[in-house]
Amino acid sequence: PCQVICVHDVSSIYRVPLLLEEQGVVDYFRHRLDLPIERQPRRMLMKWKEMADRYDRLLETCSIALVGKYTKFSDSYASVIKALEHSALAINHKLDIKYIDSADLEPDTLQEEPVRYHEAWQKLCGADGVLVPGGFGVRGTEGKIQAISWARKQKKPFLGVCLGMQLAVVEFARSVLGWQDANSTEFDPKTTHPVVIDMPEHNPGQMGGTMRLGKRRTLFQTKNSVMRKLYGDHDYLEERHRHRFEVNPELKKCFEEQGLKFVGQDEEGERMEVVELEDHPFFVGVQYHPEFLSRPIKPSPPYFGLLLASAGRLTHYLQKGCRLSPRDTYSDRSGSSSPDLEITELKFPSVNHD
Repeated sequence: PCQVICVHDVSSIYRVPLLLEEQGVVDYFRHRLDLPIERQPRRMLMKWKEMADRYDRLLETCSIALVGKYTKFSDSYASVIKALEHSALAINHKLDIKYIDSADLEPDTLQEEPVRYHEAWQKLCGADGVLVPGGFGVRGTEGKIQAISWARKQKKPFLGVCLGMQLAVVEFARSVLGWQDANSTEFDPKTTHPVVIDMPEHNPGQMGGTMRLGKRRTLFQTKNSVMRKLYGDHDYLEERHRHRFEVNPELKKCFEEQGLKFVGQDEEGERMEVVELEDHPFFVGVQYHPEFLSRPIKPSPPYFGLLLASAGRLTHYLQKGCRLSPRDTYSDRSGSSSPDLEITELKFPSVNHD
């Protein structure tokens, strides 16, 4: 019987680890595998329980419009959805994701399927914040640009990830700089204003093995940056990448003169990594994929900022030195000790390989 584990239905997935702990799973494996783990107060487990309890008591709701091209299958954005959930839970809100097929926002849809067009725009206009995640291919890109334009003009909190950031730059170039044909060379190789280009170390047209992948360091270029504060006011961040196109560095000055600031760049200062728009509650684009490093007790800073802004709490959070209420003890964003430290406390004796 001691080797039979029961995992019955619970109120949320966050209660499953607690259920396993109650049945002595850790102790069983510790003895069965002779693991030299000392028994000690499990502060991380206490934080996890507080988080699970919080999830069951959520009352307020924050809605995010997820504007993409694979919205019929939520698993296509599994990491993005989890990152949003982690951040919503950290600010004590339920998450309401409004899935919008970006093609439904385009003028052609108005002519062909007006009902779908108006339903899509109704979802967008009713959301508290807007997220345009990563993606590839030309289909639906103009719809994403329409959503970005609306968020910028209406001062709705916006986060663009990877392609989402690139299209935010395209939209700004068209609407603010007046470059009507501005585009990415991925979608229009002959554009006279290539604001997003193939990275120079890659061969245009060659798709195989040409992506910039993995964790890379980004340096903040100014201390006066919302994203820098969300990342703990550090000089740099390290996040995972997956892209083959980038913002054209030769046009950086044109954008910054009009208020679109590239506040984060790579270590060589050649690649634009983080962009913020001045005089906007929260308009941020990141070239990397922050959702890959988001964790339940340590939500991703860009997604966390989007949820804070969408709930109307970002300004207060920044004024308080980037700390949530002391009651939010489970979250690393509350200023409590990092759960990563709890993991390092599990000390194993050194092994002699001689």
